[in-house]
Amino acid sequence: MVSSNRPLLRRLIASSVPALLVTALLAKAAPAPKNSPVQINVPAGFQERPVSLELAFPIRGAAVRYTVDGTEPRPDSGLEYTKPINLASNTIVRCAAFQNGIRLSPIATRTYLFLDQVLHQPANPAGFPTGRDAWQGHPSVYGMDPRIVDDPAYKDRVRAAFKSLPILSIASGKDDLFSQQKGIYVNSLQRGEPWERPCSAEFILTNGVTGFQVDCGIRIQGNSNRILSKSPKHSFRLVFKEQYGPSKLHYPVFPETRVKKFDSLVLRADYNNSWVHWNEANRVRAQRVRDAWLKDSQRAMGWVAGHNRYVHLFLNGLYWGIYDFAERPDAHFAASYFGGKAEDYDVINEGQAKDGKMDGFNQMNSVGNLSQNFQYERLQKYLDMPEFIDYLLLQFYAGNQDVGEDKNWYVIGRRNPLGPFSYLVWDGEQIFHDLHDDTVNAPYETPFRLARQLQANAEFRLAFGDRVQKHFFGDGTLTPTAAAQRWTQRAAEVDLAMIAESARWGYCRRNPPYSHDGDYMHEQKRLLEKYFPQRTLVVLQQLRTAGLYPPVDAPVLTVSASKSSPEWIISAQSSSGGTIYMTVDNTDPRVYASSAVSPRALPFSAPMPIASQIHAKARVLKDGIWSALAEASPARLR
Repeated sequence: MVSSNRPLLRRLIASSVPALLVTALLAKAAPAPKNSPVQINVPAGFQERPVSLELAFPIRGAAVRYTVDGTEPRPDSGLEYTKPINLASNTIVRCAAFQNGIRLSPIATRTYLFLDQVLHQPANPAGFPTGRDAWQGHPSVYGMDPRIVDDPAYKDRVRAAFKSLPILSIASGKDDLFSQQKGIYVNSLQRGEPWERPCSAEFILTNGVTGFQVDCGIRIQGNSNRILSKSPKHSFRLVFKEQYGPSKLHYPVFPETRVKKFDSLVLRADYNNSWVHWNEANRVRAQRVRDAWLKDSQRAMGWVAGHNRYVHLFLNGLYWGIYDFAERPDAHFAASYFGGKAEDYDVINEGQAKDGKMDGFNQMNSVGNLSQNFQYERLQKYLDMPEFIDYLLLQFYAGNQDVGEDKNWYVIGRRNPLGPFSYLVWDGEQIFHDLHDDTVNAPYETPFRLARQLQANAEFRLAFGDRVQKHFFGDGTLTPTAAAQRWTQRAAEVDLAMIAESARWGYCRRNPPYSHDGDYMHEQKRLLEKYFPQRTLVVLQQLRTAGLYPPVDAPVLTVSASKSSPEWIISAQSSSGGTIYMTVDNTDPRVYASSAVSPRALPFSAPMPIASQIHAKARVLKDGIWSALAEASPARLR
């Protein structure tokens, strides 16, 4: 009985109204039950034993219908619930209440998984297209490799691997996913709304609690990743629209950010440098965290970037491997992080306006003759220069092999009033190849024409050197320790889960399969023992060769507490000789566009006391050449 009718029931009984009339009145008074879901007695997720599922709906006379094939229940489809449903195998139950052909409730979806079945998922699952020509002329890939799951080295850990990440269960009609005529997975080159399908997305946390279950749309996402000959593991995009369910997902998908509302979410499969890649040189570098590291690093440098969160993905009850939620940097993303409304922003992706217009972006790129300072200053009305320099520096450090004039970048700018554009890293999978990769001095690989034009400007080159000094020295974002720490933090999130990924996809390109303890750990050891410890110095030399870091070393500033007073002591040293000039009023010791010394700067000769609120800036001047800017403040030590 509907709880909201209980006061009415008490009043009717007290007034001695006959029982049959009470029942009739209550049925007539029942509220429109669109918000009342079918009640299900067993929570979703991994089950330790067979399940007896009970479904209940509080409206008398309503029939509950359910499906177990991923499709939505309808008045004329599925099964009518009449008794408990006994489950002992992986099953997705979707149910709703109907009366007189009208659906009275939202569709409730619950995923029930049995780990032993997951671990021994067959290569030819019933009801799915299988064989060498199942996926538009390409072989199907479904099974879990017993050489991993039954190996004594992994047998215990692989069970823990499935409990180490949340579950995302996608339920949709098998034809919507895999039929030759309309299946989005096998017709993966098709794009746009005509190739969007309805689905349920159910997010189950590692503690067994369901974070959300939402009906939404699903598409294939990406470029090369969607080509079956290149990758049998596709990426997806979830889109939240009223035609499927809520118009937005309201859930803290990324707990580290304040954004709790999403219009869409990308489900990244990982393609480059993964075990499914067509090229062996890429497969041996599989780590699963490169893209997340690049975004984490852009945020660590002080800028906006998307977030990542890893999940175990199941498609209609079949395990599909590790994926990660990622934010798509569109106009809604811009409004969430920069403020305002989505319609305030232009979003450019690979030379096309994904939201808004191209006008402001084209105006920015029309600024020429950038060797001249007045043009350089004009450009900064359109471009957030410190952000752009950090964006480039991060790409250079990572040796990104897959970013250029026409691929793998987003730029966001406010349209009215026109605000400076910001570049966001995107699809950062092709990074950390060879220790000596040089994307600084290879013009055809430099990310953008604009960057090459700016290198003709002396002020830009020194400004670039200042950002190098900030991030490559001291406790900077791209120092060996800091870069490696961000890597190990992300790697720890997927470490166990990579055993499951190995069992699911490690065999599709090689026999024997790629493995966690062998291939995965070998690449991680290379990165932690050889790449990160040396990469900063390697790139620093590349930047010097390109004129993006001065030949004169910046001074080393040290701030320490005074033993005799509440003040602090600042010291400065130069390894290049020359004269150290310092200011303590947060201004530059150098006169802009000049080799002259600022009247506010003094030559540094000996350690001196400074107050706690002071922010010191210093450069070395030698033979008319200024070093990059070094900064120090007692506030950073408190």
